Amino acid sequence: MTDEPVARAIDPDGREVVFDEGGRRHLSERRPVFLRHVEMILETVARPDHRELDPILDRERFYRQNVLDPGRWLRVVVDFSETLGRVVTVLVQHEDPRSTR
Repeated sequence: MTDEPVARAIDPDGREVVFDEGGRRHLSERRPVFLRHVEMILETVARPDHRELDPILDRERFYRQNVLDPGRWLRVVVDFSETLGRVVTVLVQHEDPRSTR
């Protein structure tokens, strides 16, 4: 089942990424505060400060620093297992993702 996109972005590799109803449902159940920041979520995908592969196959993590809270990182996980990338989750973390490698 494919949900209609709510919003879209293009990542630095030229891949289309959508925030769809599935992503909206996930956030509304687990992290509803982020529903007010969909534009910032997609901007993180389009212009990340850092990127890395996710431990789950076909997923990638996109990061932006200081967009919600000073010194914290917004992490957006995108699943690329289908034609379009799909935002699957979002969170804020204190740790600099560049220093954990």
